[in-house]
Amino acid sequence: MASFKRTTIYLLLAVLLMGTTTAAASTESQSQEQDNTEIVSIREWQGIPAEGMNEHWAKRLFQWGIAQNVIHGYGYPNQSLKPDQVVTEAEFLKMLYRAMGIALPNASNAYVSSISWTDDLYHMAGYFNHPTVGDNNFSMRLQPITKLSAAEIISASQGVHYTGSDAITYLIGHGIANSEASSSEQFDGDSTFSRAEALQWIRQLALRDKLVMHERPVAPTDRSLLPALPNTPFAVITDFSTEPVTQEDFNLFGSGDLPIVRFGDMKRTVDEQLGDSEGKDIFNFDTYPLLSAHFNTNGRLDAWSIDSDTNATSSITPSLRTNKGIVLGESTLSDIIHQYGSAGVNVSNREVVKFYYEKADDGTYRDISIYDPIQNIEKVYMIVFFVDLETKVVYHVTASSFKNALSVF
Repeated sequence: MASFKRTTIYLLLAVLLMGTTTAAASTESQSQEQDNTEIVSIREWQGIPAEGMNEHWAKRLFQWGIAQNVIHGYGYPNQSLKPDQVVTEAEFLKMLYRAMGIALPNASNAYVSSISWTDDLYHMAGYFNHPTVGDNNFSMRLQPITKLSAAEIISASQGVHYTGSDAITYLIGHGIANSEASSSEQFDGDSTFSRAEALQWIRQLALRDKLVMHERPVAPTDRSLLPALPNTPFAVITDFSTEPVTQEDFNLFGSGDLPIVRFGDMKRTVDEQLGDSEGKDIFNFDTYPLLSAHFNTNGRLDAWSIDSDTNATSSITPSLRTNKGIVLGESTLSDIIHQYGSAGVNVSNREVVKFYYEKADDGTYRDISIYDPIQNIEKVYMIVFFVDLETKVVYHVTASSFKNALSVF
């Protein structure tokens, strides 16, 4: 079982990395050593362009939205993103439903002169009984949506039937209003909002793990089930926050203060600590009772991974954890966000949370956006968490060099 689950996780990582590689449009060139005996592969990571947004506050939001297939630009070939343009109801539905993983075939033609691309959106809204003004009024589909209408759609997607101020109360009480308002009056439901603000709202839903589609009940939901409004408003989670890391954060710890393995350890050191490996898996990782480890051509550890099944099969069962205290089988998504930040959360696969770091010449690390160009991938490292969608508990952790991840997966 452990081997099967580990293989499944690695295959999922492979799909995720290939998807990122495709989206980021990496290029590869080759150069030969002077003796012509070794081919050296050099990659330049191109990132996700956000045309015309270099100085805009929502640049990373749009890079994320493009990479996650949530939003696209207007027209070809320039693909203008128009972040400050007021968002329409149809655009908001398209962004929300795509973020929730709903396939919308006609929505790919969203920004041509025709408006037929909206049909699938409104068929979907009708199927899930989500309230829209454009369902029976075709001309309203491309008119600006108000914050109140958006609140009613979002609350409906959560499986409740509230309207007006009740829908706003529901969102505020659950911390998914993308606002610091503590009342429906402060929320200002009659106002419109921009495409950038709409994308930020969807990002907030992702950070609260609320991007799951539900059908709205036909009958109104009992108002007594509305959450009590807080005395102080919910804090809006920073869209892409990060916390500092050091070399220690790439080591793996057990119940004690000393790491079980250190990133960069020689294989013989790991064998002395854990015993001889039980063999290699299909991804060339050495398997040990507590973990799987990959060693580079110099014999140094450049990736390790742990999962709940691996830990359960060991006669020694320490509480495997990261340096920041994320404990396998115990910590949750909210713990990850608290300890590492919100930057790693995505919507294309809600199960996986990924962080990327670049190592400087002085040995320090800085968070980097995978959506920006990377000049030297050999200096980039990643920490990946897998979270159970039902319990929100961490069941797998991987630390790896980015170069290894690309070559192995």
